[in-house]
Amino acid sequence: MTPPRALVLIPCFNPGEKVFETVAAARAQWTPVWVVIDGSTDGTTERLIAQAKIDDGLRVLVLAHNQGKGAAILHGLIAADKAGFTHALTLDADGQHPADRIPDFMRASAQNPAAMIL
Repeated sequence: MTPPRALVLIPCFNPGEKVFETVAAARAQWTPVWVVIDGSTDGTTERLIAQAKIDDGLRVLVLAHNQGKGAAILHGLIAADKAGFTHALTLDADGQHPADRIPDFMRASAQNPAAMIL
């Protein structure tokens, strides 16, 4: 069996400055981290794209119009599947999920690749 390939997926809509802390915390724990911008109009889109240009471990996907968190996650999962990823851990952009737990979840996922861990 091929080992799992996992990424961290952060959907966001007008997340404000907090998203940059969340992305930095996630990047300190895992590579790659993908952010799905869900039609944001708060100026964070351009800054995240600029950040991704200098950080190979960060990818930014942009939806032109707000479609909701579920649609943003699905968009990211479809892109991840096309890129060969088998697993994704979603984090909220507001930092409510502690990024230092990412390795624990990824380890559990690797040990039980057929299980969905919520």
